[in-house]
This record gives sequence, C-alpha cells and structure tokens, in this order.
Amino acid sequence: MAYDGITMAAVCHELNRILAGSKVERVYQPQPMEIVLHLRCRDTTRTLICSAQSRHPRVHLTHFRADNPPSPPAFCMLLRKHLSGARLLSVEQTSLERILIIHFRSLDDFGEGTKKLLICEIMGKHSNVILSAPDDCQNLRVLGSAKTITETMSRRRLIMPGEQYEYPPSQEKLSLSEITEELLASTLAKMEASTPEQMLVNTVMGLGPDTAREIIYRAAGEENIHPVEIARSLTMQLNNIRKIIESCSFEPCVAFDAYSNPLVVSPIKLKAFNREQITEFPTINEALDLFYTAILHKQAENELRRQLKQIVESTLAKAKKKRRLQQEELDTMKDADKFRLYGEMLTAALHQTYTGMKEVEVINYYSPDQETMRIPLDSSRSPQDNVRRYFKKYRKLKDGKVFLQQRLEETLIEINYLESLQFTIVNADYAVLLEIKEEMIQADLIRQKKSKKSAEILASQPLHFISADGIDIFVGRNNKQNDRLTLKTASSYDTWLHTKDIPGAHVIVKSSNPPETTLREAAKLAVLHSKAAASSNVPVDYTLVKHVRKPKGAKPGMVIYDNHHTIYITAD
Repeated sequence: MAYDGITMAAVCHELNRILAGSKVERVYQPQPMEIVLHLRCRDTTRTLICSAQSRHPRVHLTHFRADNPPSPPAFCMLLRKHLSGARLLSVEQTSLERILIIHFRSLDDFGEGTKKLLICEIMGKHSNVILSAPDDCQNLRVLGSAKTITETMSRRRLIMPGEQYEYPPSQEKLSLSEITEELLASTLAKMEASTPEQMLVNTVMGLGPDTAREIIYRAAGEENIHPVEIARSLTMQLNNIRKIIESCSFEPCVAFDAYSNPLVVSPIKLKAFNREQITEFPTINEALDLFYTAILHKQAENELRRQLKQIVESTLAKAKKKRRLQQEELDTMKDADKFRLYGEMLTAALHQTYTGMKEVEVINYYSPDQETMRIPLDSSRSPQDNVRRYFKKYRKLKDGKVFLQQRLEETLIEINYLESLQFTIVNADYAVLLEIKEEMIQADLIRQKKSKKSAEILASQPLHFISADGIDIFVGRNNKQNDRLTLKTASSYDTWLHTKDIPGAHVIVKSSNPPETTLREAAKLAVLHSKAAASSNVPVDYTLVKHVRKPKGAKPGMVIYDNHHTIYITAD
C-alpha cells in the first residue's frame, strides 16, 4: 500500500487536532531512517513515528514500541538538542504533496524562542526526515537529516547541514480543485501507462494506486475500461474526494484478505472490497498503526524464518557431507580382519620368509580347504617387522572403527535433529520462530550477540483441537514445545503419538484409551504436522506418556519410547 497524499491529508488533520500544543518529552531513532517522538499532551503521552524507510515510509501516531540502539545516532542527538522540551505548534501539508511539515517552538541557548521545522518527505526510496530552521532572511536552512544528499548524489537538490532547504520538484499533476471533465479527459489521453489506475495516479495529485483503484471501481465497477471513456464519472468521483478532504469527513478503514492479513489501508470508505473484508476505524492514525504493525510484524517473521532456514539448511548440508565421509571411511575399515589374518598366517610361516621378499605364499589355516594365499611384504623390513606392521594396522582400524561408528551415530542424531528444526521452521509463526531461535542459540547453531539487556521470550502454546468424541488433542509446534507438552504438561496416562522415524510434532490425546475415531484424528494431526504430510500410508506410533522418556543429554524434542502400537494414516 502506498502512503499517498490523501492519506497524509487525513493524518495532518488529526495530528493538528491531537498534538497542537504538546511538548516533546523524548526523541529516539530505533532505525537509521526512523524517528520516534514522545509528545506530552494535556491528558496523555502520544508517540509519533516519522519513517523514511524506502519500503514503508510513513508518518502517524503509534502504540508500537521499537527497540532502540545502545547509543543514539548523530541525527538523534541533534534532534534531542533542538527539539527536547519544544512545543508542537502545528502540522501542515503543501497541497496534496507527500511532504508533512511539523512546526515546533523551542528555546535557544540564550533562552529565546526559536522556530524549528521537522520536514517528513514520504516519497518511496527518496523519503527523508529533515530538521531545519529559518535563517535571518527567513530562508529555511538544513540543520541535519536522516539521509544526507551530497553533490555526488544529486546535482539539483542538496540536503546537507547549512544548505538552504528546497522543496522537491513539482510533479506537474492536476490538482483536485481544478479538475474538469474536459481537462481530465485530455490529460488522460496523453498518458502512457500499463494500467488504468497508474494512468490516474500519473494524472491527479495526491492519488496512490489503491485510492486510484477505488475511484475507478466507483466510476466503472468491475468493468475493464479505458479511463478516458469514463472521464465524466471519474470527475464526479474525484470531486467527491475533494469534498471529503475539504470537510475532513474521512472514513478510515482497513481491508483484509481471507487469512486476516491486511491488504489496504485507506482514509476513505472502500467499496471495491466485500463488506466482511472491511474493518472501520475512528481515526486514520489507528488504521495506519494497525496496518503497518501487522505488515512489519509479518515482514520480521518472514525475515527471521529466512535466516533460521538458511542456518539450518547450511548446517544440515555440512552434516550430510560429514555422514557421507564417515560412511566412506567406515567402509574402508572392513579390511581390518584381512590385516589380522595376514599377521597370524605370516607368524605361522616365519620360517619360510626372509628380509628382501616382496610376498610370500602361505597356507590359510582358517580355510576349510586349506588353500594357499599370497601375503604382500615390505622388502625393506624383516619378517618380524612385517608381522608387527599388519597387527598394528589391524588394531588401528579396529579401534578406529568403534570410534567412527560412535561418531556416525552422533552425526545421524544431529541430522535427525536438524531435519526436525527444518520442518518446524516452515509453518511457524513469529512467537514460535523466536522460541526456535532461542533453541538454536542454546544448541550453538547461532552465535548470540552480547547485549546489555535480553528480551524475555514468552513460551508459545501448542495447537489445541477437540476430537469428534469431545476429547482434547494438543499438537506441539517446535522442539521445545514438544518437550514441554510431553514431559511436563501431559499426564502419565495420556496417549502420545508421533510419526515413526519421521521428523514431526508430538501429539497428546487427553485419554488413556481413546476411541478409534479420536485415535485416527490424532494420528492424522501427527501426519499433517510432520515431514510426511504429503505422503500416504504413513506409520504413526502411539503409546502412553509414561512409556516416553528423554535420554540424558538428548537434544530438544528427541525422546525414546516403548510398549507402543502403530497405525497407518493417509492425511487428506
């Protein structure tokens, strides 16, 4: 969703009503391109976010509290110097441009009142937050900015301390106040754009893609038609938008998809969506706060999932390579018994050998037919040295084989654990991902950065279902949750289920002898929440919780069990 000029007009109106006369208490800069002001109003403290991040630039009131860096950046220190204790006088928007100017009055070092302006330019990748003040000639001078624009970056417009502030170049679009049917039609006819809404965005000041799409829907419904052909209807709808802005009769709302993910936030009523998709809000600031909090939460969730998945897949690839090399080395150790046989047969035939021989032919006394065998010799060694050499090779391979088999078993356990992590990461929500991250830190898969304070991670809850027989079924969503569910929450006589030899969730049925229907439902949940979700005829083991135990030193989610039965299930 684009934060357009009409949305900014609604925000500007509300900020003037809510924040005029408020006092700046604190200034933070949680992100390089994001400023947060805590403003003390008459009855409460409000938080204003001014973000110039390229993906989601915006200005609005918020309830979200972001983590701040250990030490404030230079621009934050500059803002604290000039705005701490300042009074917010007013908020203004030039025409319907996406430039919001917040006027402050503060005291200088001599105790005299001075004006300061915080200019928020919300223009995609060109967004910026600029602190300025009028000079003796009443020209605005830049004091500092979130993003510095030097001569090498732009020849037209410099944003540097001491430079005169200049507004961004005008977009040469039609103002809502001057639109007529003829003017709109003639301007649209000259436009070259891929979609009707983009043509309207390029023509009329203040419109973003979502607002343009809504206006076209109001003018033509779902009919796919060129904007020039509906110029009259478009003019009427644009005039209605103008009246809404002039009268400040906004109707903020957010449209959601079928999965409750926010799609569009708008200061005007959205008629292009079904009624059940729309949630109305008393203020545009509340609508924007919910919308962007949800969007950024989902973005953080996807980014965390990507990072964890990348770490697990990389570690898993290394573990599988290690398993292959260990198995290859183990295969070479099958010759251990051959070297023992060489040593023993050579010992029995010492009287036939002498230094300088390259091989000797001896009788294999272990063979039922007593056939002869040839034993290679090191011609530079004595017969006794050759015997010792073969027995040394035998002991080395035998001892190494035992050690390597132990290492291979450890590697297989590691691979099984990593595959369980890989599975749980895919469908985990943010709370579960944070828990998985903590688990990976404890497993030394992630190096934890040292910090003065560490956020407490609340334990996530397992999924809860009720069977057709009215019996509770719980499904773990990660390894730590599986441990808590099976080893702490469940009672000894609850029924425990898990896919056989396949990474997946622990499933608990709150019954010692569940009916067949409930058992099959629980087994189906075990399959659906496993790596074999797309497979058929999947084996699922089940037993009482008292028969499930965790070996000492085992990784999270790893258990052993006995006294179990197996049921075969195909998930729908």
